[in-house]
Amino acid sequence: MRRIALTTALVSTVFLAACQTGGQEDLPPAAPQGVDGRWTSVGGPVSYSANFTNGQFRSVEQATGAVLAQGTYSNLGPGQISIVYRPTTRNEEVAANCNQVEANKLACATSTGNRFELLRA
Repeated sequence: MRRIALTTALVSTVFLAACQTGGQEDLPPAAPQGVDGRWTSVGGPVSYSANFTNGQFRSVEQATGAVLAQGTYSNLGPGQISIVYRPTTRNEEVAANCNQVEANKLACATSTGNRFELLRA
């Protein structure tokens, strides 16, 4: 009788542990928040990636790895950022305001009237 109780307790413990650890694997990964990380351009004449890291912005042409622009960014509020950057092709700062329209999508407009979109890589 004692052996049956011990076996039942052991099986119950193993089953409970399996239920607790198995459930964690089924959870979808949390959606990234904020803009930090690597993003890629959508459309446009040149395919590039943009990196946002600790307030620093840098865009690089994907085909060659050449730096296209560098600057800074700041958070304006939930889902809104401001980028101030200097393209390597001209010695003039450009400002852009971006809205994080989805967790993995930024829609931006520059002070010169250009629009661009970025997708999280």
